[in-house]
Amino acid sequence: MKRRMALATLLALLMASAGFAQDISRVATAAGQFLKLGVGARAMALGGTAVSIPGEPASLYWNPAAISTLSRKTFFVARSNLYQNAGIYHTFLGFIMPLPASSALGISVNYVGTDDIEVTTLEHPNGMDTYYRMQDYAIGLTYARFVTDRLTLGIKVKFVSEGIWREKARGIAMDLGSLLDTGVLGMKLGMNLANFGGSLHLAGPDLRVTHDRYPNNPAERRVAAELKTEDWPLPLLLRIGTSIELIGQQSQIRTSETNRLTVSYEMWDGMDALLRAGAGVEYEWNRILFLRAGYYGVPLTKDEFNTYDTKSYTFGGGLQYDLGWTKLRFDYALANYRLLGNSQIFSLVLQL
Repeated sequence: MKRRMALATLLALLMASAGFAQDISRVATAAGQFLKLGVGARAMALGGTAVSIPGEPASLYWNPAAISTLSRKTFFVARSNLYQNAGIYHTFLGFIMPLPASSALGISVNYVGTDDIEVTTLEHPNGMDTYYRMQDYAIGLTYARFVTDRLTLGIKVKFVSEGIWREKARGIAMDLGSLLDTGVLGMKLGMNLANFGGSLHLAGPDLRVTHDRYPNNPAERRVAAELKTEDWPLPLLLRIGTSIELIGQQSQIRTSETNRLTVSYEMWDGMDALLRAGAGVEYEWNRILFLRAGYYGVPLTKDEFNTYDTKSYTFGGGLQYDLGWTKLRFDYALANYRLLGNSQIFSLVLQL
């Protein structure tokens, strides 16, 4: 009976993709695109299917509800050099503090920056010997709590800043998440509604101008004015996924103390993108060695010209050392972005 329930739940999750499909193209209709960059070597090696993975500090990004499954103070840092040395760097820092009443509090910084970029204008298309760096970041505060012995809920509030040159756009957003341990076949169900909030618009000193309200009146003085930019929404994103422990301590298929095999599947639908899916598999030996592989970006809906097909492979691994008073884990992943090249992701987890 339990296996039938698990199969029915999984089929319902897979068939839900039909409900997300829409006929209009929404590509390139939102700001804050850096908020969609995946975080953590473990999660990326699994094809970005981490919304239903418990005990993972990268849940500060993937699913705020899952941080309550961590029982120790945890420091987390992830770093990637995006798109094969394109000069774009992605860094994520996080800290999770377990609290009484089966709850947890987390803080995180999500940062994307670049190498020096030379300023060009219409008058100086070859450059002005002046440089700047793009700096986008989000600072978040996360709280999660078990509301039953199997269901945990979480919320994340974050301050978002996006800018170029001297112009900045700032706003507030929220992530809402849930994680359910079904107790059947080691199956977990996760959901995250990310980047729910207002809109962004650029403002800064280069938008300040002087304006002649009456150009035909020589007695009229020019007045100070400011160019107003359009408001753009944040990239609202819904993730729904499941993970199943095929082999391991919680598995009802094959129990093992030293080996664990987990598979994961996830769908994500963004307001500015097409519905896509990914899958991943992780093998763990003796809580020391981890091997992972994934396939991500599989389009479940297609645009008119089939140009938004980003499916590709990921893989990676990790090593963990348990010293008793502390636990240290190092993870690595390589993600292929097809025309943009490969990205290497490194993560470090320290638990006290």
